[in-house]
Amino acid sequence: MNPVLVVDDQHDILSFIEWELKPTGIECSQADNTNKAIELLKEKQLSCIFLDILLDDTSSEEVLKFLKSEENNLNRDIPVVIMSGFINQEFIDRNVDKVYKILEKPFNTGEIVEIVNSLKDVA
Repeated sequence: MNPVLVVDDQHDILSFIEWELKPTGIECSQADNTNKAIELLKEKQLSCIFLDILLDDTSSEEVLKFLKSEENNLNRDIPVVIMSGFINQEFIDRNVDKVYKILEKPFNTGEIVEIVNSLKDVA
């Protein structure tokens, strides 16, 4: 399985998801801002992206726009899992066609692995 990208400005969330995935052998790439996320999306093929809605530097919608705007994008069709402590219905309505799943924070141990395993079943 290709690496998973986690985009969140809270470093404890990045560490938790990496810790969750480590026993599965799945590599976890991390970004704490949209620019770094977009650079990683340009560089390598990924399995999915766990994306926080609100980031310090901008809205995560910039990442979603990038995914869908580039014709030659390696990751154009990867599943996107939205993570948020505050689910903004307007955001979801605008991006419903781009979102695989919504994961409400705080999430429980095992939820990340469960989602990644469900992607293996779909692939």
